Amino acid sequence: MKTMTCKELGGPCDQPLSARSWDDMVRLMATHIAENHPVTAKRMERMHIEDPTKWSREMKPKWDAAPAA
Repeated sequence: MKTMTCKELGGPCDQPLSARSWDDMVRLMATHIAENHPVTAKRMERMHIEDPTKWSREMKPKWDAAPAA
């Protein structure tokens, strides 16, 4: 299990998010952003349309480096 904040994953807040795998974290982050940060959700949607792998390329190394709890 790893815990990272929304901000560490490119979002605007310090809410901690915990997941067992990168795929689970991606789903959790997407849900968190959609439910709590509509402006950021729109920005991330545009970014995904322009470059579908950009967010993952930037955030996955942070996930890999985060300590497991």
